[in-house]
Amino acid sequence: MTVPGDPAHGWSSVDEDRHRDEAVEAWWFWGSNADRTCGLYVGLEITGRRFDYWAGLVRAGHPYLHVVELDGTGLRTGLEIKPPEMWAGHVCDDPFRQWSLGNEAHGVLLDDPEEALGRAYGHLVPVTFDVEWYGTEEPSSVKGGYAQVGEIDADIELEEGSLRIIGPAHRVHVWGTPWIPTAPSTTTGWGLRAPYRRRDGTGIDQVLTASGWAAWESRR
Repeated sequence: MTVPGDPAHGWSSVDEDRHRDEAVEAWWFWGSNADRTCGLYVGLEITGRRFDYWAGLVRAGHPYLHVVELDGTGLRTGLEIKPPEMWAGHVCDDPFRQWSLGNEAHGVLLDDPEEALGRAYGHLVPVTFDVEWYGTEEPSSVKGGYAQVGEIDADIELEEGSLRIIGPAHRVHVWGTPWIPTAPSTTTGWGLRAPYRRRDGTGIDQVLTASGWAAWESRR
């Protein structure tokens, strides 16, 4: 992997930090186990002193666990957020190589994932994410920033016990524009749905498929 800051890399370590002059900036992380029977995602979008935060867990044979805080207050130093009754942190330990993500929150269990595109009523449960994200390839350009392939090692604390997820991952960091995914050309195999709703009401469909995570704007 090219050393961050090398001219051949295309990005420098400062690009991992906040771009405070931009009206909007977003960080997204996705990962799963090797056989794609469970997976997680974390998303943070900052607009000035307010933010939107999403996190989720999908598991074959279980309801979708959805965490959301829209138009939140409580932005602290760096990428730490502390709105009422939850906490989440996002720390770049080593530019383009390692991030540490965590949260302590309450999520809702949704038997019908479609509910996340609306009011997201469901059974309220405590959850804690402890995620280490490692880059395994150089970042590549996307509109407004870059994407990167990697892997995760995550511990999820649930009411019924702990769940560990180790496997493939990817992330996106964009600024000056929100992250609105576009439909993939193809998806293969079965999928575990993990949709979410943006602050403006836009719905985003996400599916963990046999070939990895796919996402696109919902047209419902």
